[in-house]
Amino acid sequence: MIAIRLLQRDEWERRLRSYGCFPAEGLTTLNTAEWWRWPWGGAPFTVSCEFDGSMDEWAFQAIMRDMSELAPANWEFSDPFNAGKPKT
Repeated sequence: MIAIRLLQRDEWERRLRSYGCFPAEGLTTLNTAEWWRWPWGGAPFTVSCEFDGSMDEWAFQAIMRDMSELAPANWEFSDPFNAGKPKT
């Protein structure tokens, strides 16, 4: 059986914010997800989480995959000190 790692809210939220993502305000309330925004703008995206705020690692990896596909061509991901900022 494959063990699924759960990320607690403080961990996945810290990771998303480190890439410049932030919670979206004023959108419809969801039961087991939250609306967030990409740092470069565009349409909001959902973060699937349980009632206790936890999220499985695979759901987080899916968000990161989407981020890499949707980011502008000049977006920096490789340097943790510049993550979530355009390359200069």
